[in-house]
Amino acid sequence: MRTVSRSGSTVAIALLLAGGSAAQAQSPLPGGMPPPPGMSLDRSAAMRFPQPVQVGALLARDVLQPVPSQRVLGTVRSVISDQMGTIEAVVAYGGFLGFGARPIAVPIDAMVLLGQDMEIVAYTPEALNHFPTFSAAGTTPLPLNAVIRVGLAKPSH
Repeated sequence: MRTVSRSGSTVAIALLLAGGSAAQAQSPLPGGMPPPPGMSLDRSAAMRFPQPVQVGALLARDVLQPVPSQRVLGTVRSVISDQMGTIEAVVAYGGFLGFGARPIAVPIDAMVLLGQDMEIVAYTPEALNHFPTFSAAGTTPLPLNAVIRVGLAKPSH
């Protein structure tokens, strides 16, 4: 299992569906921080200055645990839309060196980009353990060339 060591805080920018703009953002939320109590994932993601990114650029990225440990939790396998229109990253979660991992769907708004990796900011690994195994029924994979709004994080080192 790979561990990425980072010191200090990270300014993380959340993934967001098309429609938000940096001009609407008020202040960035630091990486590894869940939304404040009562704030929706959509609202907290809008505060993270999203940028357009093709879905294909997200595939195969390692998914990290939030600061400070940044242990690898899994890998992005696909990006889908559910029946409600929610965009989710299907993550091969857990296992050891990729063996025994199970797919889970994590809302894009609960994740941020951090260099070549992604980080889950709205859920702890303990909470992810209780996510149901992903089933493709009722979902639509997004094309590799589809563009969604993704924030760019700057490592603190």
